[in-house]
Amino acid sequence: MNRPPHLLTRRRVWMLPLLVIVLLAGHGVILYYVSSHVVLSATVLSGVIILLVIKHVGLLGPLYALLRRRRSGHRPPVR
Repeated sequence: MNRPPHLLTRRRVWMLPLLVIVLLAGHGVILYYVSSHVVLSATVLSGVIILLVIKHVGLLGPLYALLRRRRSGHRPPVR
């Protein structure tokens, strides 16, 4: 049977875009506040932004493990 989506599901669809906008605005306010009170070079600021994005996405652990493997010279066995 094809039933229409639940009423609560349709009402909460707008919450995800709102959450994304609030999250981005919050980060923008923090970056604006920090950059206006502390003089940072563009390179340092962009490096911090990239690190924050990597940390938020959850790629910091796998990236660190990859760098440790490359530095030690240990390669996993090839099948």
